[in-house]
Amino acid sequence: MLYSFVRPIARLGLKAFYRKIYVSNAERIPRDKPVFLASNHPTAFIEPCLMACFLDRPLFFLVRGNLFQKKIFDQLLRSLNMLPIYRRKDGGYSKLKNNYETFQSVFSALHDNRTVMILIEGSTIQVKRLRPLKKGTARMAFGAIEAYDLEEVYIVPGGVNFTYADRPRSEVMIEIGEPVKAKDYLEDYVHNANKAIMDLTNAIRPALEDCLVHVESPENDELVEGLLQMHRSTFSEPRFPVFSIDPGRFEMEKGVSKKVNESDPDALPELREAVADYMEHLGQFGLEDRTLMQRKQPPPAWPLWLGFPVFLLGYAFNKPLTLPGRYISETRVKTHEFIMPVRWAVSLGVYLVVTMAVAIVTLATQWRWLPLAYMGLLLTGYFSLYYLEYRDEYRQHQRLKIVPEKQLEALLQRRAQVMELYNNLKPKYESA
Repeated sequence: MLYSFVRPIARLGLKAFYRKIYVSNAERIPRDKPVFLASNHPTAFIEPCLMACFLDRPLFFLVRGNLFQKKIFDQLLRSLNMLPIYRRKDGGYSKLKNNYETFQSVFSALHDNRTVMILIEGSTIQVKRLRPLKKGTARMAFGAIEAYDLEEVYIVPGGVNFTYADRPRSEVMIEIGEPVKAKDYLEDYVHNANKAIMDLTNAIRPALEDCLVHVESPENDELVEGLLQMHRSTFSEPRFPVFSIDPGRFEMEKGVSKKVNESDPDALPELREAVADYMEHLGQFGLEDRTLMQRKQPPPAWPLWLGFPVFLLGYAFNKPLTLPGRYISETRVKTHEFIMPVRWAVSLGVYLVVTMAVAIVTLATQWRWLPLAYMGLLLTGYFSLYYLEYRDEYRQHQRLKIVPEKQLEALLQRRAQVMELYNNLKPKYESA
Protein backbone atom coordinates (compact mmCIF):
# COMPACT_ATOMS: atom_id res chain seq x y z
CA MET A 1 0.00 0.00 0.00
CA LEU A 2 1.24 3.49 -0.84
CA TYR A 3 0.63 4.62 2.77
CA SER A 4 3.20 2.14 4.11
CA PHE A 5 5.73 3.13 1.43
CA VAL A 6 5.41 6.90 1.87
CA ARG A 7 5.22 6.99 5.68
CA PRO A 8 8.92 6.31 6.53
CA ILE A 9 10.09 8.67 3.78
CA ALA A 10 7.76 11.43 4.97
CA ARG A 11 8.99 10.85 8.52
CA LEU A 12 12.57 11.56 7.41
CA GLY A 13 11.38 14.61 5.48
CA LEU A 14 9.61 16.01 8.54
CA LYS A 15 12.69 15.46 10.69
CA ALA A 16 14.64 17.61 8.26
CA PHE A 17 11.93 20.25 7.90
CA TYR A 18 11.50 20.74 11.67
CA ARG A 19 14.26 21.24 14.21
CA LYS A 20 12.45 19.36 16.96
CA ILE A 21 9.28 17.25 17.08
CA TYR A 22 7.65 16.33 20.38
CA VAL A 23 4.83 13.81 20.80
CA SER A 24 3.78 13.37 24.40
CA ASN A 25 1.27 11.03 26.06
CA ALA A 26 0.58 8.99 22.92
CA GLU A 27 -0.18 6.03 25.18
CA ARG A 28 -3.52 7.69 25.95
CA ILE A 29 -4.81 6.56 22.55
CA PRO A 30 -6.59 3.23 23.22
CA ARG A 31 -5.22 0.24 21.36
CA ASP A 32 -7.48 -2.11 19.42
CA LYS A 33 -10.45 0.18 20.00
CA PRO A 34 -12.51 2.43 17.71
CA VAL A 35 -10.93 5.88 17.97
CA PHE A 36 -11.52 9.33 16.54
CA LEU A 37 -8.34 11.39 16.84
CA ALA A 38 -9.66 14.96 16.97
CA SER A 39 -7.05 17.60 16.13
CA ASN A 40 -6.89 21.35 15.70
CA HIS A 41 -6.06 22.67 12.23
CA PRO A 42 -3.44 25.47 12.03
CA THR A 43 -1.93 24.40 8.67
CA ALA A 44 -3.23 22.93 5.43
CA PHE A 45 -2.14 19.30 5.90
CA ILE A 46 1.00 19.09 8.02
CA GLU A 47 -0.91 17.97 11.15
CA PRO A 48 -2.15 14.71 9.57
CA CYS A 49 1.33 14.04 8.17
CA LEU A 50 2.90 14.50 11.60
CA MET A 51 0.33 12.28 13.29
CA ALA A 52 0.69 9.58 10.64
CA CYS A 53 4.48 9.56 10.83
CA PHE A 54 5.02 9.78 14.58
CA LEU A 55 2.17 7.75 16.05
CA ASP A 56 2.73 3.99 16.16
CA ARG A 57 -0.38 3.01 14.19
CA PRO A 58 -1.88 3.54 10.74
CA LEU A 59 -4.41 6.36 10.54
CA PHE A 60 -7.38 7.10 8.31
CA PHE A 61 -8.10 10.72 7.46
CA LEU A 62 -11.13 12.77 6.49
CA VAL A 63 -10.13 15.22 3.76
CA ARG A 64 -12.15 17.89 1.96
CA GLY A 65 -14.00 16.37 -0.97
CA ASN A 66 -12.98 18.79 -3.74
CA LEU A 67 -9.52 17.17 -3.80
CA PHE A 68 -11.08 13.93 -5.07
CA GLN A 69 -12.70 15.33 -8.21
CA LYS A 70 -10.28 13.73 -10.68
CA LYS A 71 -10.10 9.95 -10.79
CA ILE A 72 -6.32 9.81 -10.56
CA PHE A 73 -6.33 11.98 -7.41
CA ASP A 74 -9.20 9.96 -5.97
CA GLN A 75 -7.23 6.73 -6.30
CA LEU A 76 -4.01 8.31 -5.03
CA LEU A 77 -5.60 9.86 -1.94
CA ARG A 78 -7.55 6.73 -1.05
CA SER A 79 -4.34 4.68 -1.25
CA LEU A 80 -3.01 7.06 1.44
CA ASN A 81 -5.97 6.20 3.73
CA MET A 82 -7.77 9.46 2.93
CA LEU A 83 -11.54 9.63 2.68
CA PRO A 84 -13.52 12.53 1.13
CA ILE A 85 -15.84 14.64 3.21
CA TYR A 86 -17.94 17.07 1.19
CA ARG A 87 -19.10 20.52 2.24
CA ARG A 88 -21.72 22.69 0.59
CA LYS A 89 -19.02 24.87 -0.97
CA ASP A 90 -17.49 21.76 -2.58
CA GLY A 91 -20.46 21.38 -4.90
CA GLY A 92 -23.70 22.25 -3.18
CA TYR A 93 -26.22 19.91 -1.61
CA SER A 94 -25.85 17.35 -4.40
CA LYS A 95 -22.28 16.65 -3.30
CA LEU A 96 -23.35 16.23 0.32
CA LYS A 97 -25.07 13.02 -0.71
CA ASN A 98 -21.65 11.53 -1.44
CA ASN A 99 -20.84 11.73 2.27
CA TYR A 100 -23.06 8.71 2.90
CA GLU A 101 -20.40 6.45 1.35
CA THR A 102 -17.68 8.14 3.40
CA PHE A 103 -19.66 7.74 6.61
CA GLN A 104 -20.06 4.02 5.91
CA SER A 105 -16.29 3.74 5.35
CA VAL A 106 -15.65 5.56 8.63
CA PHE A 107 -18.11 3.36 10.51
CA SER A 108 -16.47 0.27 9.03
CA ALA A 109 -12.99 1.49 10.03
CA LEU A 110 -14.18 2.10 13.59
CA HIS A 111 -15.81 -1.33 13.63
CA ASP A 112 -12.38 -2.75 12.74
CA ASN A 113 -10.87 -0.86 15.69
CA ARG A 114 -9.06 1.64 13.48
CA THR A 115 -8.05 5.19 14.34
CA VAL A 116 -9.66 7.91 12.24
CA MET A 117 -8.16 11.40 12.39
CA ILE A 118 -10.43 14.37 11.93
CA LEU A 119 -9.54 18.07 11.85
CA ILE A 120 -12.36 19.10 14.09
CA GLU A 121 -12.23 22.87 13.49
CA GLY A 122 -13.17 22.25 9.86
CA SER A 123 -11.02 25.05 8.43
CA THR A 124 -7.42 26.17 8.72
CA ILE A 125 -6.09 29.37 10.31
CA GLN A 126 -2.65 29.86 11.87
CA VAL A 127 -3.58 31.07 15.33
CA LYS A 128 -2.62 29.86 18.78
CA ARG A 129 -6.13 29.28 19.99
CA LEU A 130 -8.85 26.69 19.56
CA ARG A 131 -11.59 27.85 17.22
CA PRO A 132 -15.25 26.67 17.20
CA LEU A 133 -15.61 22.92 16.69
CA LYS A 134 -17.71 21.22 14.04
CA LYS A 135 -20.32 18.72 15.20
CA GLY A 136 -19.46 16.07 12.61
CA THR A 137 -17.18 14.11 14.94
CA ALA A 138 -19.91 13.62 17.53
CA ARG A 139 -22.47 12.84 14.84
CA MET A 140 -20.27 10.14 13.28
CA ALA A 141 -19.38 8.66 16.66
CA PHE A 142 -23.06 8.08 17.44
CA GLY A 143 -23.62 6.87 13.88
CA ALA A 144 -20.90 4.24 14.22
CA ILE A 145 -22.31 3.02 17.53
CA GLU A 146 -25.74 2.68 15.94
CA ALA A 147 -24.48 1.07 12.73
CA TYR A 148 -22.39 -1.65 14.36
CA ASP A 149 -23.68 -1.72 17.93
CA LEU A 150 -20.20 -0.76 19.14
CA GLU A 151 -19.43 -0.94 22.83
CA GLU A 152 -17.65 2.42 22.71
CA VAL A 153 -16.14 5.06 20.44
CA TYR A 154 -13.25 7.00 21.96
CA ILE A 155 -12.68 10.59 20.88
CA VAL A 156 -9.06 11.41 21.68
CA PRO A 157 -7.97 15.08 21.54
CA GLY A 158 -4.66 15.70 19.80
CA GLY A 159 -3.27 19.22 19.97
CA VAL A 160 -0.67 20.22 17.36
CA ASN A 161 1.36 23.24 18.49
CA PHE A 162 3.87 24.97 16.21
CA THR A 163 6.32 27.53 17.52
CA TYR A 164 6.11 29.14 14.07
CA ALA A 165 3.77 27.39 11.64
CA ASP A 166 4.93 29.60 8.77
CA ARG A 167 8.66 28.83 9.09
CA PRO A 168 10.79 25.79 8.30
CA ARG A 169 13.16 24.50 10.98
CA SER A 170 10.82 25.50 13.79
CA GLU A 171 9.48 23.17 16.51
CA VAL A 172 6.29 21.12 16.82
CA MET A 173 4.69 19.93 20.05
CA ILE A 174 1.94 17.32 19.81
CA GLU A 175 0.05 16.63 23.01
CA ILE A 176 -2.42 13.76 23.28
CA GLY A 177 -5.23 14.26 25.79
CA GLU A 178 -7.51 12.00 27.76
CA PRO A 179 -10.20 10.23 25.68
CA VAL A 180 -13.81 11.41 25.71
CA LYS A 181 -16.26 8.50 25.60
CA ALA A 182 -19.20 8.86 23.22
CA LYS A 183 -21.16 6.16 25.05
CA ASP A 184 -21.52 8.47 28.06
CA TYR A 185 -23.90 10.58 25.95
CA LEU A 186 -25.71 7.76 24.17
CA GLU A 187 -28.76 7.70 26.46
CA ASP A 188 -29.32 11.42 25.84
CA TYR A 189 -28.81 10.80 22.12
CA VAL A 190 -31.71 8.34 22.06
CA HIS A 191 -34.07 10.98 23.48
CA ASN A 192 -32.65 14.13 21.90
CA ALA A 193 -30.03 13.59 19.22
CA ASN A 194 -29.23 17.24 18.59
CA LYS A 195 -28.69 17.99 22.27
CA ALA A 196 -26.46 14.94 22.75
CA ILE A 197 -24.36 15.86 19.71
CA MET A 198 -23.93 19.38 21.04
CA ASP A 199 -23.10 18.13 24.56
CA LEU A 200 -20.49 15.70 23.26
CA THR A 201 -18.94 18.40 21.08
CA ASN A 202 -18.85 20.72 24.09
CA ALA A 203 -17.09 18.00 26.09
CA ILE A 204 -14.43 17.59 23.41
CA ARG A 205 -13.61 21.30 23.43
CA PRO A 206 -11.99 21.66 26.90
CA ALA A 207 -10.20 18.33 26.42
CA LEU A 208 -8.62 19.55 23.19
CA GLU A 209 -7.98 23.06 24.51
CA ASP A 210 -5.99 21.47 27.32
CA CYS A 211 -3.66 20.06 24.64
CA LEU A 212 -2.89 23.46 23.12
CA VAL A 213 -0.83 26.55 23.71
CA HIS A 214 -4.07 28.51 23.73
CA VAL A 215 -4.20 32.33 23.82
CA GLU A 216 -7.78 33.32 24.61
CA SER A 217 -7.65 36.95 23.50
CA PRO A 218 -6.12 37.95 20.14
CA GLU A 219 -4.86 41.17 21.71
CA ASN A 220 -2.48 39.03 23.79
CA ASP A 221 -0.93 37.20 20.81
CA GLU A 222 2.19 39.36 20.61
CA LEU A 223 2.49 39.47 24.40
CA VAL A 224 2.46 35.68 24.70
CA GLU A 225 4.84 35.31 21.75
CA GLY A 226 7.36 37.64 23.37
CA LEU A 227 7.09 35.79 26.68
CA LEU A 228 7.49 32.45 24.93
CA GLN A 229 10.68 33.63 23.24
CA MET A 230 12.07 34.64 26.61
CA HIS A 231 11.12 31.36 28.28
CA ARG A 232 12.58 29.32 25.40
CA SER A 233 15.90 31.08 25.95
CA THR A 234 16.28 29.56 29.39
CA PHE A 235 14.62 26.20 28.69
CA SER A 236 17.27 23.50 28.56
CA GLU A 237 16.75 20.79 25.95
CA PRO A 238 19.12 18.60 23.93
CA ARG A 239 19.40 19.21 20.19
CA PHE A 240 19.21 15.46 19.51
CA PRO A 241 17.28 13.31 19.03
CA VAL A 242 15.00 15.32 16.77
CA PHE A 243 11.97 13.27 17.89
CA SER A 244 11.17 13.33 21.59
CA ILE A 245 8.37 12.16 23.87
CA ASP A 246 9.34 14.55 26.68
CA PRO A 247 6.29 16.71 27.59
CA GLY A 248 8.38 19.37 29.32
CA ARG A 249 8.60 21.78 26.39
CA PHE A 250 4.86 21.74 25.76
CA GLU A 251 4.08 22.14 29.46
CA MET A 252 6.37 25.18 29.63
CA GLU A 253 4.74 26.90 26.64
CA LYS A 254 1.24 25.99 27.74
CA GLY A 255 2.02 27.34 31.22
CA VAL A 256 2.97 30.74 29.80
CA SER A 257 -0.24 31.10 27.77
CA LYS A 258 -2.36 29.78 30.63
CA LYS A 259 -0.89 32.28 33.09
CA VAL A 260 -1.68 35.17 30.74
CA ASN A 261 -5.21 33.84 30.13
CA GLU A 262 -5.92 33.56 33.84
CA SER A 263 -4.32 36.85 34.92
CA ASP A 264 -5.99 40.07 35.97
CA PRO A 265 -6.63 41.86 32.65
CA ASP A 266 -5.89 45.22 34.28
CA ALA A 267 -2.27 44.15 34.82
CA LEU A 268 -1.66 43.03 31.23
CA PRO A 269 -1.36 46.44 29.47
CA GLU A 270 1.76 47.32 31.48
CA LEU A 271 3.29 43.91 30.76
CA ARG A 272 2.29 44.14 27.10
CA GLU A 273 4.01 47.53 26.81
CA ALA A 274 7.15 46.27 28.58
CA VAL A 275 7.45 43.22 26.32
CA ALA A 276 6.95 45.31 23.17
CA ASP A 277 9.54 47.83 24.36
CA TYR A 278 12.09 45.09 25.13
CA MET A 279 11.56 43.34 21.78
CA GLU A 280 11.83 46.63 19.92
CA HIS A 281 15.19 47.45 21.53
CA LEU A 282 16.47 43.93 20.86
CA GLY A 283 15.48 44.36 17.22
CA GLN A 284 17.40 47.63 16.95
CA PHE A 285 20.60 45.65 17.48
CA GLY A 286 19.47 42.68 15.37
CA LEU A 287 19.51 40.44 18.43
CA GLU A 288 17.38 37.64 19.82
CA ASP A 289 16.63 37.08 23.47
CA ARG A 290 18.42 33.72 23.40
CA THR A 291 21.67 35.43 22.38
CA LEU A 292 21.42 37.87 25.28
CA MET A 293 20.84 35.03 27.74
CA GLN A 294 23.78 33.00 26.39
CA ARG A 295 26.17 35.96 26.11
CA LYS A 296 28.66 34.37 28.51
CA GLN A 297 28.89 31.21 26.39
CA PRO A 298 29.44 32.42 22.80
CA PRO A 299 29.93 29.70 20.16
CA PRO A 300 33.52 29.36 18.92
CA ALA A 301 34.44 30.01 15.30
CA TRP A 302 36.47 26.85 14.67
CA PRO A 303 33.46 24.57 13.88
CA LEU A 304 32.55 26.94 11.04
CA TRP A 305 36.01 26.64 9.46
CA LEU A 306 36.28 22.91 10.10
CA GLY A 307 32.80 22.09 8.82
CA PHE A 308 32.80 24.40 5.80
CA PRO A 309 33.91 21.82 3.17
CA VAL A 310 31.21 19.38 4.26
CA PHE A 311 28.64 22.18 4.36
CA LEU A 312 29.60 23.39 0.89
CA LEU A 313 29.22 19.91 -0.59
CA GLY A 314 25.86 19.29 1.07
CA TYR A 315 24.53 22.75 0.27
CA ALA A 316 25.60 22.60 -3.39
CA PHE A 317 23.86 19.26 -3.94
CA ASN A 318 20.70 19.75 -1.90
CA LYS A 319 19.90 23.42 -2.46
CA PRO A 320 18.73 22.92 -6.09
CA LEU A 321 16.44 20.10 -4.94
CA THR A 322 14.66 22.41 -2.49
CA LEU A 323 14.24 25.33 -4.91
CA PRO A 324 11.08 23.98 -6.66
CA GLY A 325 9.25 23.71 -3.34
CA ARG A 326 10.22 27.20 -2.33
CA TYR A 327 9.38 28.69 -5.73
CA ILE A 328 5.96 27.02 -6.03
CA SER A 329 4.96 27.83 -2.45
CA GLU A 330 5.95 31.49 -2.77
CA THR A 331 4.59 32.18 -6.27
CA ARG A 332 1.64 29.83 -6.79
CA VAL A 333 0.11 29.45 -3.35
CA LYS A 334 -2.29 32.23 -2.37
CA THR A 335 -3.41 31.01 1.05
CA HIS A 336 -0.95 31.69 3.86
CA GLU A 337 -1.71 28.44 5.69
CA PHE A 338 -0.75 26.40 2.61
CA ILE A 339 2.69 27.93 1.97
CA MET A 340 4.81 25.81 4.31
CA PRO A 341 2.89 22.54 3.73
CA VAL A 342 3.20 22.93 -0.06
CA ARG A 343 6.88 23.81 0.27
CA TRP A 344 7.50 20.66 2.30
CA ALA A 345 5.37 18.40 0.10
CA VAL A 346 6.93 19.57 -3.19
CA SER A 347 10.44 19.23 -1.76
CA LEU A 348 9.62 15.73 -0.52
CA GLY A 349 8.28 14.87 -3.97
CA VAL A 350 11.49 16.08 -5.62
CA TYR A 351 13.60 13.94 -3.30
CA LEU A 352 11.38 10.93 -4.02
CA VAL A 353 11.85 11.40 -7.76
CA VAL A 354 15.62 11.76 -7.41
CA THR A 355 15.76 8.70 -5.12
CA MET A 356 13.85 6.61 -7.66
CA ALA A 357 16.13 7.88 -10.44
CA VAL A 358 19.20 6.83 -8.43
CA ALA A 359 17.64 3.39 -7.89
CA ILE A 360 16.90 2.97 -11.61
CA VAL A 361 20.40 4.05 -12.67
CA THR A 362 21.94 1.71 -10.09
CA LEU A 363 19.93 -1.25 -11.39
CA ALA A 364 20.70 -0.39 -15.02
CA THR A 365 24.43 0.19 -14.58
CA GLN A 366 25.28 -1.93 -11.52
CA TRP A 367 27.07 1.10 -10.04
CA ARG A 368 26.79 -0.13 -6.48
CA TRP A 369 28.66 2.88 -5.17
CA LEU A 370 25.94 5.25 -6.42
CA PRO A 371 23.40 4.68 -3.56
CA LEU A 372 26.18 5.12 -1.00
CA ALA A 373 27.30 8.35 -2.65
CA TYR A 374 23.71 9.56 -2.78
CA MET A 375 23.14 8.78 0.90
CA GLY A 376 26.35 10.62 1.74
CA LEU A 377 25.18 13.70 -0.14
CA LEU A 378 21.85 13.59 1.70
CA LEU A 379 23.66 13.41 5.03
CA THR A 380 25.90 16.33 4.12
CA GLY A 381 22.72 18.25 3.22
CA TYR A 382 21.30 17.48 6.65
CA PHE A 383 24.57 18.65 8.17
CA SER A 384 24.29 21.90 6.22
CA LEU A 385 21.02 22.73 8.00
CA TYR A 386 22.75 22.67 11.38
CA TYR A 387 25.79 24.45 9.95
CA LEU A 388 23.63 27.38 8.81
CA GLU A 389 21.88 27.55 12.18
CA TYR A 390 25.23 27.51 13.98
CA ARG A 391 26.49 30.25 11.64
CA ASP A 392 23.45 32.40 12.43
CA GLU A 393 24.00 31.86 16.15
CA TYR A 394 27.67 32.84 15.77
CA ARG A 395 26.71 36.01 13.87
CA GLN A 396 24.23 36.91 16.60
CA HIS A 397 27.01 36.80 19.19
CA GLN A 398 29.26 38.85 16.95
CA ARG A 399 26.57 41.54 16.86
CA LEU A 400 26.29 41.33 20.63
CA LYS A 401 30.00 42.07 20.99
CA ILE A 402 29.64 45.52 19.43
CA VAL A 403 26.70 46.58 21.62
CA PRO A 404 27.95 49.31 23.97
CA GLU A 405 28.12 48.20 27.59
CA LYS A 406 25.63 50.86 28.62
CA GLN A 407 23.10 49.68 26.01
CA LEU A 408 23.65 46.06 27.01
CA GLU A 409 22.92 46.91 30.62
CA ALA A 410 19.74 48.74 29.53
CA LEU A 411 18.60 45.65 27.60
CA LEU A 412 19.15 43.44 30.63
CA GLN A 413 17.21 45.87 32.82
CA ARG A 414 14.32 45.89 30.38
CA ARG A 415 14.28 42.11 30.37
CA ALA A 416 14.38 41.97 34.16
CA GLN A 417 11.44 44.38 34.29
CA VAL A 418 9.41 42.14 31.95
CA MET A 419 10.09 39.04 34.04
CA GLU A 420 9.25 40.87 37.26
CA LEU A 421 5.91 42.01 35.86
CA TYR A 422 5.21 38.51 34.54
CA ASN A 423 6.10 36.78 37.81
CA ASN A 424 3.92 39.22 39.76
CA LEU A 425 0.80 38.66 37.66
CA LYS A 426 -2.22 37.91 39.85
CA PRO A 427 -5.03 35.55 38.87
CA LYS A 428 -8.37 37.15 38.06
CA TYR A 429 -10.09 35.79 41.12
CA GLU A 430 -7.44 37.22 43.48
CA SER A 431 -7.96 40.72 42.13
CA ALA A 432 -11.74 40.52 42.12
